Amino acid sequence: MPAPPTETRPPPPAGRRWRSLLRAGHRWFGLAGALWLILMSLTGSAIVFYGELDRWLNPDLWTVPASEVAAPLDRAVERAGEALPGFAPRFIDLPDAPDDAVMMTGTVAQDGAAARSVQVFTDPRDGTVLGWRFFETVAFDRRHLMTMLYDLHLDLMLGPAMTWFLGLVALLWIADHAAALVLAFPVAAKWQASFRVGGPRGSLRRLFDLHRAKGVWLFPVTLVLAVSSLALTWHEEVRWAARLVVPVSERLHLSFPDRPAEAHAMRPPVGIDAALAVAGTRSGARIDSIVVLSRKGVYGVRAFDERDMDGYGRLWIYVSMQDGAILGQRHDRGEGPGDAFFAWQYPLHSGKGLGLPGRIVVLVAGLATVALCVTGLWLWWRRR
Repeated sequence: MPAPPTETRPPPPAGRRWRSLLRAGHRWFGLAGALWLILMSLTGSAIVFYGELDRWLNPDLWTVPASEVAAPLDRAVERAGEALPGFAPRFIDLPDAPDDAVMMTGTVAQDGAAARSVQVFTDPRDGTVLGWRFFETVAFDRRHLMTMLYDLHLDLMLGPAMTWFLGLVALLWIADHAAALVLAFPVAAKWQASFRVGGPRGSLRRLFDLHRAKGVWLFPVTLVLAVSSLALTWHEEVRWAARLVVPVSERLHLSFPDRPAEAHAMRPPVGIDAALAVAGTRSGARIDSIVVLSRKGVYGVRAFDERDMDGYGRLWIYVSMQDGAILGQRHDRGEGPGDAFFAWQYPLHSGKGLGLPGRIVVLVAGLATVALCVTGLWLWWRRR
């Protein structure tokens, strides 16, 4: 007898196959990346108002009696070295108000151990050390709470390897945004439904709508956070990729030659105050901060400029430590769209580029990302 005919089903349409692949990719990224996104979102939301919260917790470090008298910064650095032998400053933030302290970050090598990053606060009136604290310290006291959250947000205190991994998570998060957007609008004619939440309380439909609607409403903000996360973690890789599309100029100090290693520890002929005077004369603007680039033998003096995006001085004036000559200047926004893209990454990521409303939006987006991860995991569990 001949074999009975077998029923053959036509293959699913190509569009349906692609949606199935996107749905699987979205699901597996959510399962694998939820923990990291939750950690980054919680710590990121906590440090949106880092300065305000840390000042509230540690007023004895950040504030002093208001005064127009200012001691030389070189004296403050000397006193910091007396309080913390071996202290080498890397960044000095000048007071923004008459009652602000001087904040310095740098390194301290103790007992032959590896150098530790430290933050030192001094009184601008006479250079007296108000206190200090080490970074990458797990402690929930008022001194270390905000710095701990900031360090956790950067790399979970696990170093460059974790920074690279978090950059990979950011890259996959960008790709997941594309998949989520396609999945959120299955029927173009009913696009309004993707923005609404329906279904009875506690139902699977309501849970799905909560997950989808939050993602759609916050899609532009979370995409910006994902892109800026990638740019701030994979610095060189993203700059290399951007150069395939638009010109991106290099940061000026990287073109300066390195000094011999033994010269790093020597006291430079030109001090910090002299460098500030030279830069102030050149720019005619108020100085925001100074970066000590010992390896290059230059001071990177940051001055305020009308092109600034986030309340920080973005005009860099490079002053030689050897003779006080100005070696060049560059604004972070550079000359073209490629430079402007990278200059805007931190202002957008922190929300500071859009003022108080921008910071509030970033805070809400961080908490909403946590909610997206939780509802996504819950949805997956219930569907199982």
